[in-house]
Amino acid sequence: MVWNYMEEIVRNCVSSILNNNPAYAGVCRCEQCIDDIMAKALNNLKPYYITTKKGEVYAEYSSLETQHQAEVIREVINAVEFVTNNSSHQK
Repeated sequence: MVWNYMEEIVRNCVSSILNNNPAYAGVCRCEQCIDDIMAKALNNLKPYYITTKKGEVYAEYSSLETQHQAEVIREVINAVEFVTNNSSHQK
């Protein structure tokens, strides 16, 4: 099975930002908005494809790098703000 491990990294980051940052308390958390946030962020991040458990362990290690974390956080925050300002559904 081939999968983009970046999806897992972004999913965890979205959850962390929305659940731990009071500035984003009012952000819609419906499935569509979360999917839109993830898609927007993932489109601006380099994919990281893996096929094995060993690849997953390496991906976890490399995702801990400070520069990489900052890039993911920046893209997720930009995506949250974009989706919030351009919601695809009626509130």
